[in-house]
Amino acid sequence: MKYMLTGIEVHPDLGFGITADSYYHSAEHLMTNHFEHYDLTQQVEMPQNFLFRHSIELYLKSLIIIFHKELNIDYGNVAFDSDDPEAFVDGKWRKLYSSHFIDKLYDYWLNNLLLPNIQKLTDLAPKGDWQEYKKITTLFRIISKYDQDSSYFRYPITKNSALDNEKNTMQKFKAKDNIEDLINEMQEKNGDKKGNLTMLVFDNQDNIIEAFHKADNVLPEVRDALYEVASYFHGIHIMTRVTLCGGM
Repeated sequence: MKYMLTGIEVHPDLGFGITADSYYHSAEHLMTNHFEHYDLTQQVEMPQNFLFRHSIELYLKSLIIIFHKELNIDYGNVAFDSDDPEAFVDGKWRKLYSSHFIDKLYDYWLNNLLLPNIQKLTDLAPKGDWQEYKKITTLFRIISKYDQDSSYFRYPITKNSALDNEKNTMQKFKAKDNIEDLINEMQEKNGDKKGNLTMLVFDNQDNIIEAFHKADNVLPEVRDALYEVASYFHGIHIMTRVTLCGGM
């Protein structure tokens, strides 16, 4: 795999793929190497989720560029070997550098490049795995619902305000007025599970005015989807570089 040992300036995908690898491996490291006080830190999975999500975007851009070059497909009025690549999104050609909608990039790569050219790809690289995996297509819907444009796991507040609270570690809940009743309710909910962190705010009359609990798992479906899709494209990217690009 010569692309791993050569400068970005000679890479056919302008360096998108090798950069995607760095984000992917950094996210993998965060998954299994927790820092001190990890369990007490709020929003702790957001950097990991962002890195996986960004790696997916970069892998897609790498594959779009490679497919255009290897299949000699122009970007509209821009030549296929241009250093200013594009993608056909929402009925028009848009610069790839400023295109961040992950589901639309995937749709373009899948339906405009991969599926219509499976025979050509098979002829050029018969050892490649040129097909759609329906599960990956389904997982993109989960990811793009929350983070279509790479902002959801990058900022605490986004345009998608209705979903922002779901990523918060400390989640607000309506507490019982009586502290004893609250403790009994929490014990019933937890059962035999290990205790969790709860924050209660009292007024001067010892009335509970706000209550927060630490979520055990924050958006696990999205987290798992990001990891699975990123892992898929990590493999597809390597396969493409080896079989279609001769290792470059």
